[in-house]
Amino acid sequence: MRQNSDSNLFGSWMRMAVCLFVLSSCSTVLVAQENPDKPAPSTESQDVKPAALVMPNYSQNIALLGTDQRYVDLGTLQTRRRTFFMYGMGVSESYVNNFAENSPAQDNSQFVWSPHVAIINASNHSSFSFQYAPFVVESTSGPSGHQVFHAGNISLGQPIAPNWALQLSSSNTYGSDSSRLLSPLAFDVNKGVPVVDPNSAVFQFNRGNVFSTTNNVGLTWQRSASQAMSFSAGESYFSSLEGGPTSSSTFAQVSYSAAVSPRTSFKVGGNYYHQTFSLGSCDSYGFSVGISRQVGRHINLAVEGGPEFETAPCNKALGGNYGIAISYPLSRRSRVGLTANRSYLTNYLANTQWSDTGVVSYDRQVTESFQINLNSGYARSVRTLAGLGTYVGYFVGADLSWKLSRTIALGTTYRRFEQVSGGPIQGQNVAQISLGWNPLPMRIVK
Repeated sequence: MRQNSDSNLFGSWMRMAVCLFVLSSCSTVLVAQENPDKPAPSTESQDVKPAALVMPNYSQNIALLGTDQRYVDLGTLQTRRRTFFMYGMGVSESYVNNFAENSPAQDNSQFVWSPHVAIINASNHSSFSFQYAPFVVESTSGPSGHQVFHAGNISLGQPIAPNWALQLSSSNTYGSDSSRLLSPLAFDVNKGVPVVDPNSAVFQFNRGNVFSTTNNVGLTWQRSASQAMSFSAGESYFSSLEGGPTSSSTFAQVSYSAAVSPRTSFKVGGNYYHQTFSLGSCDSYGFSVGISRQVGRHINLAVEGGPEFETAPCNKALGGNYGIAISYPLSRRSRVGLTANRSYLTNYLANTQWSDTGVVSYDRQVTESFQINLNSGYARSVRTLAGLGTYVGYFVGADLSWKLSRTIALGTTYRRFEQVSGGPIQGQNVAQISLGWNPLPMRIVK
């Protein structure tokens, strides 16, 4: 079992290395061809408005790792290409209360160091980003220990022909699973509203060192300003490196969307998933229909769903897939976002048929220097093996940040995680006080 785990891990690292090499080569060629003193040449066809080939919506924002700045909005950049170098670090003192069923609670404190670096090359036509954010934890009370959690991603978005845009991405994590919940939470950006990824906040089993990777390729065909077709494929892999189970998923999706009014669009699509578990594999395929609607001046609502058919040993009966996303900028200073969906990919929990997750996030810029973020979510995962019960867990969190200067911020954080089903009842309370230093982005290519 360990040999198979090491072999799968080696294969995943090889795939990631090849992906990084290809992306870096593509970016180098793109930068070499770009003349920074002239606007990028137009690629629109006669029936496509110029705005149609501006970066697609899924590439307008780049989420930032390991920093209190949630994302970079590529849509605000000028036509001329820019390359930025971003860096910074944070130090924290964390007070952790671990509790488990039929076991006494354990309290300890930990010192945390979290540096981060990023290179972002972008214009209003294309983008390339590389980020790395390690997370180092050192116990300062209780049993001594030293743990590291690594997180990194790389992405590329680029029109490759009139009406065609390519998107590549790779996200990878490796390190101590017990320290993952002390690191900054991952999040997605929906219509300019950042929403915490519930998977990164809910699953926590103290499984020793773990490795996960997710790699995606997407191709978008913009037929007109109101019609588009998207193709995507990818894989995800999770491995417990302490002799635990491994799982992997591969998928392919296709969708077509069309706007029927300035505020409403419809979407139809199909999908295929292949999942490999410790004791076998299964396939699923299905289709979905959806609608996206701007309600009023600010609320964006997207809903989709459909049937999903699965082969044994997963489920011989009719299943389903769904997705719900709501983004609501309440004002210039506050915003709220909500997402709920079913995922067939393996990222944080092995031997899982699917995971139902939901999360709500609220951000409020109280003053120019004071900000508050509130987050809450849950996950429910149905497992393939008969002896494994359905996993259910939830989390709540609150983050307060005070800007002491343009580059230095003081913050406090509280998070609570609890697993309530699918194994021993266990959980964690975390209180943190941190000091972050994030210099302004440095422009390295004008």
